[in-house]
Amino acid sequence: MKLSQIMTAVFVATLLVAAIPASAATGNYTLGVQSGTTSDTYAAESLPNANVMGYDSIDLAIAALEQGDVDFVLGDLPTLKFYQTDTNGLTIAGSFSEEDFGIGVAPGESDLLAAINVALGEIIDSGEYDTIFAASFGDEIVVLTDDTDANTADAYPANATGKLADALAAGTIVFGTDPFYPPFESYTDNTTDMVGFDVDIASAIAAKIGAAYDDANFSATMVEKTWDDLLAFGYTDYDATLSAMTKTAQRAEKTDFSRAYYSSKQGILASADSPTITGVDDLNKAADPVVEEDDSPSLTVLVSSLAIGLIAVARRKN
Repeated sequence: MKLSQIMTAVFVATLLVAAIPASAATGNYTLGVQSGTTSDTYAAESLPNANVMGYDSIDLAIAALEQGDVDFVLGDLPTLKFYQTDTNGLTIAGSFSEEDFGIGVAPGESDLLAAINVALGEIIDSGEYDTIFAASFGDEIVVLTDDTDANTADAYPANATGKLADALAAGTIVFGTDPFYPPFESYTDNTTDMVGFDVDIASAIAAKIGAAYDDANFSATMVEKTWDDLLAFGYTDYDATLSAMTKTAQRAEKTDFSRAYYSSKQGILASADSPTITGVDDLNKAADPVVEEDDSPSLTVLVSSLAIGLIAVARRKN
């Protein structure tokens, strides 16, 4: 056997070793997240030892979990609970990191922000919020952070300006939303109609604003946007963002948030094949290595033995 043949065989065997996924060697957990979400940020900052896979939507991340491409999915707990109920074999493996959702408006749109905040206050104080909450989340206990302060408006602007004035003139307030995130916003089957908690909140806000400005026909319009579009905070063809968006300091540099309209936690979704964990801290640890029950040598050892054997054969033939 020629030296070139030996080297070719060794090269092919080496490629086989290199083709083994790194996670199989390291044992680190692989996590699925929707890119650009607070779960994505949390994993990057707090779980540096995990392998994080970003997906364009939460349903793609969950599909990866069902297919065994990831060990767990991180996301907003209510949405993970929705998929747990809707899909066999999925379970909630834990929760972490409390968060509040807010409605975003373009910086400087103080009148629009004031109207939204006053409307939310009326919805909460009247008990209507509890009814809307129950429609989406059943008998779960309502826990809503009151993050209002002295700067939070308590009266509708007397002379509306900016986008609030435009919305009143148009007879509708337009909310941008990513409608693939149940139970907050999603399309009904085979239609372009949206349903969900955020959609109901939008309608309630519009009703309160309409009543304040003597327009019984004032309504809310939901416009589909991608999550990346919403995070760009362009507000090009919509007045406000209403899409299960967590209020963070980084996002607040680009948009003005309303008072909290929903409070929850992030969660961990597991499949029947997911490893057993006790909480989010476990996701930063190396997973237990897979122990083979037989005494078969590793592929690396086989490659080395193959190379030595081929060289020995070549020497004997020479």
